[in-house]
Amino acid sequence: MGLHKDEAIILSKRAYGESDKIMRLFTLISGKISAIAKGAGKSQKRFMNTLEPFNHINVEYFEKQARGMVRIENADIIETGSGMETSLKKVSVAAFFVEFADRLTKEREKNTALFYILKDILARLKYNEFDYEDILHQELKILEILGYMPNFIGCVYCGKFITDDHKVHFSSERGGILCPACSRAIPHRTYSGGTIPRLISIGNNGNSSAFEVRDSKGPSDVYIPDETKRFEREVMEIMESFISFHLDVEFKSYKILKSLI
Repeated sequence: MGLHKDEAIILSKRAYGESDKIMRLFTLISGKISAIAKGAGKSQKRFMNTLEPFNHINVEYFEKQARGMVRIENADIIETGSGMETSLKKVSVAAFFVEFADRLTKEREKNTALFYILKDILARLKYNEFDYEDILHQELKILEILGYMPNFIGCVYCGKFITDDHKVHFSSERGGILCPACSRAIPHRTYSGGTIPRLISIGNNGNSSAFEVRDSKGPSDVYIPDETKRFEREVMEIMESFISFHLDVEFKSYKILKSLI
């Protein structure tokens, strides 16, 4: 209880009453917290546009009751999300990842690794366009950190190690891949050869394109081979079905993002 100082990433905000704002913050020390900013909607001078979604801030907050809503006393910007507003896709990617962090974490559950990944994603989005492989890499990293990673190594039923050329059967219900023998008895979906090994490679190594500044191009400027389209379609199906079944979460921001990928 008392006054606390922390770093925070602003996940969301909403109006409360005539002049207050309710904030969702992901902090470095305390994890996810809910906070109220008194007068933030009435006076622009008090917080000077500091309390905007995607901003990385230093924050001082007062906590009257342990684990209850805190009251923001002061805040100053470390890095803003300014620059993302030039691209609907950038804003949609940012919205997806802050919602991802918000929906998959519990209140007051500290996670330093997740904080820094989220901070890094938002900082890079100011200057870079993420393609689907970039998004997938970060999504898999977050799932691994939170302990929700699908099993892509061995058969989820019998435990047998599976070589890359046999990684084609995926069971959303079981949470991972199946060997050819177990796939005869366990409900699953079969994907093209190479899809799951490529997914694993992206999870391990990522796509270097996210770490380079690139020119934005419209859909008509980019040629996507049929193989890439197939890969993206199949991996989206794998990830969506897994998350829907095991995490029972539907991300509002993902619907918009999916239409832009």
